[in-house]
Amino acid sequence: MSDQSTKERILEAASRVFCEKGFKATTVRDICAEADANVAAINYHFGDKRKLYLQVLKSWMDAMLEDGDRLKGITEQSTIEERLRAYIYGELRSLCTYDDPEKIKKRKIRLLFEEYVSEACDPDLFKCHDDLDGELLNPIVRKMLAPIDDEKIIQQAHIAASGVLVHHFLAIIHYPEGEIESEEKLNFMTDYYTTFILGSLKAIKEKYHAE
Repeated sequence: MSDQSTKERILEAASRVFCEKGFKATTVRDICAEADANVAAINYHFGDKRKLYLQVLKSWMDAMLEDGDRLKGITEQSTIEERLRAYIYGELRSLCTYDDPEKIKKRKIRLLFEEYVSEACDPDLFKCHDDLDGELLNPIVRKMLAPIDDEKIIQQAHIAASGVLVHHFLAIIHYPEGEIESEEKLNFMTDYYTTFILGSLKAIKEKYHAE
């Protein structure tokens, strides 16, 4: 069996075990048993349990980003409102649980958030999402606030707009009401947050442009 197939088998097994037990409760031997591999193979391919865990989390992040197409239906002629709606739809789509009856995605979201707020968090883990956020959401905020060019106001507005979606991220973890369990609710929440963020940005523009 090739090194690559062994590595992939360990990664897939670790994903299942970490998702079920979390980082602290999972042992390397648990992963070995699930992957039909030995400790030496895990050390060779990943170094240690922590590094393997980060690789698992990265694979989850990549899958969530691929699951939510943040440019769906967007063309050069699309309005700023349509671009914002597409971005929000993609963010929320990656969190949907209606196609996940065993709530595996919810457990992954919880573990990702725990890592995000951890003092030991590896900043590279969430860089792909931060880059996407900066590439897609920041230009929308800038256009909505134009002609305001004060970077402090623009960046604070960007943080606030992004924070609305982060709050829903938390709601999914803690409250059943936060779960997006149907396409109908996905569209409702997308419209709701689009309206909320657009209204907030317009209010910020009126206040600070007038000054």
